[in-house]
Amino acid sequence: MWKNLVVILTCWPAILFAAEYPSLFKVEVGKTFSHPNALQYKDTNRPITQFTAPNYGSSASLFPEYTISYLNKGNKVAIVTAEKATSSYKECSTLLEEAAKLAETVFPDYKSTPKEHSQLKSGNEYSSEGKDIYYVLRCQGGYGPFTYLHFQMRSISQDYELKAAWEDFFKSRNR
Repeated sequence: MWKNLVVILTCWPAILFAAEYPSLFKVEVGKTFSHPNALQYKDTNRPITQFTAPNYGSSASLFPEYTISYLNKGNKVAIVTAEKATSSYKECSTLLEEAAKLAETVFPDYKSTPKEHSQLKSGNEYSSEGKDIYYVLRCQGGYGPFTYLHFQMRSISQDYELKAAWEDFFKSRNR
């Protein structure tokens, strides 16, 4: 009996904490991150603040955590990024198939964007006509020996704001 009680008590804070913020696919780009302390620790030395959040829900096994990048001006989420390191491209490809199926349930009307129409001018971008949000899902290499399953959710309007914020930041530093 005591073992079960200890398990329940140890898990209880995690259950309460998870209810205070959205899981990966529930984050709303272009809106304030839904957490009571989301804006408490702003990085005032640059135009964006980044932090990592533990993930839960249906995507947690693929992406145990995700990173939020929000614009300090307006406090809106600009980019949501999640990655998972894999030991090989083959392993990443298998996980990519699983992630693609999950993304299709979350973004049912999104289709692969032709590279020439891509916001980032890269492959593996998905968008839906008339919608501001798009996402990238791919396997990518890094500078080390591992391959990463990479997911990124962005907004066309937030990309413009982000670009303008960085341009203003660098102009002010060069004065």
